[in-house]
Amino acid sequence: MPIRLTEQQQRALDEMHGGPPRLVDPRSNEAYVLLPLVEYEAVREIVEDERRQRAIRAVALRNAGDRAKKAP
Repeated sequence: MPIRLTEQQQRALDEMHGGPPRLVDPRSNEAYVLLPLVEYEAVREIVEDERRQRAIRAVALRNAGDRAKKAP
């Protein structure tokens, strides 16, 4: 469910410069960064690709270790 910005919040966004705006949840004091959806999707794709690459390397290293144990 999307959260609609108030006029005051939209004006604050329009006035911000120097990177994505940071938001703070007053209940938890947790900080968030607000990104346009296109930028979020690009970052998410990069992160997921890096995770896949790490998983592939881990399997390759494990397989290489198994082969080394079996070598005469």
